[in-house]
Amino acid sequence: MKKIILCFFVFQSILVFCQNQSYYLEGTLAKSKIYMSINLFGSTTEEPNTNAIYFYQNSLKDIPLEGSFKNNEFTLTVKHNDTIREKFILKKVANNNFEGIWRDAKGKSFTVKLSPIDFTNYKSDLSENYIDEKLNLVKSKFLEFKKQKTTTYKNKVIEWYSEKHCNVLFFRLGDNFLENNKNKVNPVLEKIHIENILDQLNCSSSFEYNTGEGIAYETSLTFLNSNLLGFKTSMNWFCGGAYPDYTTRGFLIDLNTGKNYEIDDIIAFDKSVTTEKESGFDSYSKYRHDHFAPKLFSIVNAQQYFKKPKDNEEEPCDMTDLNRWDFLTWIYSEKGIEFTPSFPHAMKGSCEETFLVSFEKLKKYKNPKFKYSFN
Repeated sequence: MKKIILCFFVFQSILVFCQNQSYYLEGTLAKSKIYMSINLFGSTTEEPNTNAIYFYQNSLKDIPLEGSFKNNEFTLTVKHNDTIREKFILKKVANNNFEGIWRDAKGKSFTVKLSPIDFTNYKSDLSENYIDEKLNLVKSKFLEFKKQKTTTYKNKVIEWYSEKHCNVLFFRLGDNFLENNKNKVNPVLEKIHIENILDQLNCSSSFEYNTGEGIAYETSLTFLNSNLLGFKTSMNWFCGGAYPDYTTRGFLIDLNTGKNYEIDDIIAFDKSVTTEKESGFDSYSKYRHDHFAPKLFSIVNAQQYFKKPKDNEEEPCDMTDLNRWDFLTWIYSEKGIEFTPSFPHAMKGSCEETFLVSFEKLKKYKNPKFKYSFN
């Protein structure tokens, strides 16, 4: 229910108490059901020494707070551009329960009562990095999907769904897919949809309230045959950081099993090919650096004839830098695999370029474990 790390330092006869502690709570603000996580850090002499997130069950959108813990009392505020919009004053009572009050900028005040969350009531098959943020388990329970439209791709029906609490549209396989395909793939697509929704609901800023639109998603299908489904999702987001950002991710899913392939499951430039899941990041990174990047670069360069900038040239978009080719974006398309070398954020707009490598050129590098032919 809580994690605690305690440390004591003696400096000039002054005892400083340090602690890292997390609480996961549910309860009521007036008549509204809310959920909250509180993180206590640093020493009790510092301020702020506490941050928190809370959300309403009927909204699920994160609202960040910051404040202090003194004399067994938390003071937590929602502050936008130095203006306090909300304030919680919470006192810890028996059994890690909390009681207190909430006030808004107009002086309106309500009672707050919170108790530890029993996470056995909230189950999910989310990916590990989403489960680590425990309040995602709570949000997952209250999602509500609604079919918005139907489209077709290569004469197959694609159904698009929205979710009640935010602006994230995503698809499922429609009626004229084989029943086995739908049974295997639609749960995978729903899981991806849920994780995109959670990203949106968690996209909170200290400047303004989360509207459920902080991330703009665009998903489109890129490949389909009797065995494989390819698609890409592009995202533009601003969640209160230094600047907006964007990225694209490609997917290739086995219609018969629901397996979501990584690029190293599909092509192998050396027998040492591996994925991060199989061997951990160090071995995976070594394969990408020693084999994947140089070989892929040579294939693309045979068509593009990249030139390394001269020492006296101010050319930031150096495509001959193999570091741009080891961890990059890939899209499985009808004509081949599209690769986009990676650049730092400040260079993305001017440097990013996508290169199509035909299936014909990739055939001899197909991973022996990938059981489908390139076409």
